[in-house]
Amino acid sequence: MAQILLIDDMKGVRRAVSAVLKRAGHAIVEADDSGAGLELLKSQRFDLVITDMLMPTHDGMEVLLFLEQQPNRPRVLAISGGGSQVLAEEALMLARSKADATLAKPFDNADLLAVVDRLLKVNA
Repeated sequence: MAQILLIDDMKGVRRAVSAVLKRAGHAIVEADDSGAGLELLKSQRFDLVITDMLMPTHDGMEVLLFLEQQPNRPRVLAISGGGSQVLAEEALMLARSKADATLAKPFDNADLLAVVDRLLKVNA
């Protein structure tokens, strides 16, 4: 069982991703933007961070830049469905240099679990 931090501003996405990961046996902590996610990262240890790249107040790049500076940082999965001004592929292209993996929304449960399993095996 892994400790996973899930950061996404869309409640429906958080619920769906969280449910899939909990069924797979993981413990999930949710944050609704990167500001809340950064506070959690400062006080808790996680095996994996899943962060949306495009959020209204704070974005996922803030999370990636913070984690880049941390020793023994958790693995990071960047996700994005794009936004009104930015396509998902553009948001994820920026993330690729700092995240360990990326997924474009919508993604299916099997793809999510495969990426999560692969990233967690690297830590094992």
